[in-house]
Amino acid sequence: MRRLTDALLIVISFLLLTTGCGSSSQEITIEPWELLLVNLENAWNNRDMALLESCFRNDFEHHLSSEDWFDYNGDGTIDTYWGLDIELDFAESAFNNADSIFFSLSGGTSYTWPDDSTGVSIAITRDMTRNIYYPNDTLLESEQVMFVCRPDSENDWYIQHWFDQGEW
Repeated sequence: MRRLTDALLIVISFLLLTTGCGSSSQEITIEPWELLLVNLENAWNNRDMALLESCFRNDFEHHLSSEDWFDYNGDGTIDTYWGLDIELDFAESAFNNADSIFFSLSGGTSYTWPDDSTGVSIAITRDMTRNIYYPNDTLLESEQVMFVCRPDSENDWYIQHWFDQGEW
């Protein structure tokens, strides 16, 4: 319920800010994947695990930059990506141990993802800033990322792929 309330407040605020005074014949369209990325930002900034989990499904893959390749699951094979479990473990650890977190997505483009034969997936590039301030350490990330988003069987949008594309 909180997720729906947060999304509605964001939409209403956006509409009020963009419509101004008087009447306008222009309609403002907010794509469902745009709200998904707002939820991702809010989840990180508010340390909300339930909201973060709602942004992904079991087929989620976070594709890493080559300098981050490592054997994350301990199976003896270098991982070039990780799945939902490791993504949520990383976030939960940050949420529980950090003094503060700043997460922001800005700029970028969107287009139909060519690797989806159904044509429903959207590829979205953004400049991501994620600063995690721990008591004795700080993780500062500024990089371009690409999200591949698609609707699930209930037409709720989720992030299927996250590609780290390097510093900007």
